[in-house]
Amino acid sequence: MPGCPGRSALLPVFLVLSACDGGTTTPPTCGPNACNEAVGGGTCDDSTGRAVCTCRAGYAGTTCRDCADGYVARDGACFPATCGADSCNESHGGGTCDASSGTVVCTCREGYLGPTCRSCAAGWHPDGSGGCARDARTACEPLPGGSTSDVQAPVLRATLPASWDENWLASPAVADPDGDGANEIVAARHSVLYVWNADGTRRWRAAWGHDASDPEDHGSTRMYASPAVGDFDHDGDLEIAAGAHTDDDGTNLAVWDHTGALLPGWPTAFGDTEIRALAAGDLDGDGFAEIVVNKTSDGPTTAVFELDGTLRPGWPQVNHATCDPPPPAEACWDFGGYGQNVGLADLDGDGRLDVISTYDAIGFGLFHDDGSPFPTAPGFADRVVTAVEAYHDLALSQQGWGNGDRSEFTDSPPAAADLDGDGHLELVLVGDHEHSESTTNRGNTFWVLRPDLTRPPGWDPPIDSDPPVVYDADLGANILPVQPAPSLGNLDEDDRIEIVAPSYDGYLYAFDADGTRQWRFPFGRTADPFTGGSEALIADLNGDGVPEVTFCTWSSGAPREPDAPAHLVILNNNGVELQRVELFGRGSMAAPTLADLDGDHDLELIV
Repeated sequence: MPGCPGRSALLPVFLVLSACDGGTTTPPTCGPNACNEAVGGGTCDDSTGRAVCTCRAGYAGTTCRDCADGYVARDGACFPATCGADSCNESHGGGTCDASSGTVVCTCREGYLGPTCRSCAAGWHPDGSGGCARDARTACEPLPGGSTSDVQAPVLRATLPASWDENWLASPAVADPDGDGANEIVAARHSVLYVWNADGTRRWRAAWGHDASDPEDHGSTRMYASPAVGDFDHDGDLEIAAGAHTDDDGTNLAVWDHTGALLPGWPTAFGDTEIRALAAGDLDGDGFAEIVVNKTSDGPTTAVFELDGTLRPGWPQVNHATCDPPPPAEACWDFGGYGQNVGLADLDGDGRLDVISTYDAIGFGLFHDDGSPFPTAPGFADRVVTAVEAYHDLALSQQGWGNGDRSEFTDSPPAAADLDGDGHLELVLVGDHEHSESTTNRGNTFWVLRPDLTRPPGWDPPIDSDPPVVYDADLGANILPVQPAPSLGNLDEDDRIEIVAPSYDGYLYAFDADGTRQWRFPFGRTADPFTGGSEALIADLNGDGVPEVTFCTWSSGAPREPDAPAHLVILNNNGVELQRVELFGRGSMAAPTLADLDGDHDLELIV
């Protein structure tokens, strides 16, 4: 079993969902929370041309926002006023009931959580009949001696001063750039790259296009994605790569050394738009890292740079001279990436890293380190992956054309892992659900594919979310809708990797490797105010061998004036909320970073 970092702790809290809004008029069509779905009030049906709500037990009213007779409101939901036969899941040993206060209060037994004891605690799992069963073993290796306590609420230790208050999708990195044995925080904040010591004092800052020794405190552009940090040149010190929107000098890609000095040949340019995704890895096995980037707008979209700032032979892609298969097969195509749309993995098991690039188009690209495209499996009319249209119906995808649901991958970071335990990697993507006759967004679609585009059991067809809460709306300066970034990790005792990802419908989803949905957690089910959910962090925070799921939320609104509070949220592995801590301003669109920053064997979360 893989080791999981962890130590920390205090008491868990019960899941508290948002309060009812008091609405009494159903909208003309079903939308997010039309029938108070956020607290389980009811379900919506608009097949007759108007939304009709069907309320669950305890709820009443045209939008299921009132409590029925015999029920009282508490924490935004409706609870029985008196104990019934199964008020606290007594039929499955969940808890005991007390209504002496005028409303039902449940006391849960070991292994059970929630206001009615129907959720499972960490180290337990749903047994399929409404109860919770103890895990036979843990998903991760516990700390020696096990956990000493439950997951505690994070406490703010320090706020690091920086220019601007926006980081877009740039999560901070924690590393030891100068090799002195102490970790530093590396973060891109608007136009400035910062390195702070573990105690919060600033080590150096470099404005975009400048050395840290230069006097400029601000650059002329923004850095959208997380920096890549590593020993790129094998000299024992770490380098830092970052991408940006094209600046006044026409550059959008830079690499600094551990002191903040730009390496020779940098900054440079790839196209004249914005690099929103980058990664670093040794593609050719020579011991030196290459910098892999994905940019916005017209192709070629994907490039690989050597450490001297020159393009690697065979790149950029798509290069029609080297990518296109012989006629009559369709040519390769691409069009921009607007999220963190590039990844590296050894997809074919040859010992070399391959490049995964997702597009603002109905497909994506897989390339070997020399830029040559991956082939498709027999049965596909398009002979390379980069030419295949991502129809949800496999027959249409193999045919290469048709009329039906399909996905674009505009804001879709790729992930790869051996989900089914066969020794080969699968691709995990979360696409934008559209139709061949309309680009209107219908939500997200969860994909798992083999590198030849065949589909593993459980993933044909891919799995659709509910319709989006918000997709194309003015949410406030610099505020984005949800970015559907998948996270991979083993949540339970079965030794198989699960998939966790936020969706446009306001839920954080968890799927088993075979496509079975484990749970979904509502982080933002209203359009006004809007609440987004970040990529999730999967890690064991308290050393008990069971991972938690941690993510950030953000709100619509003006800078420093959120329409709703934003939070750092911690769930247990069953999707039950353990902790919720308010974040400054409009929150964070980037995932939190976890590390033992100061070497005291306790973990810190950096947002």
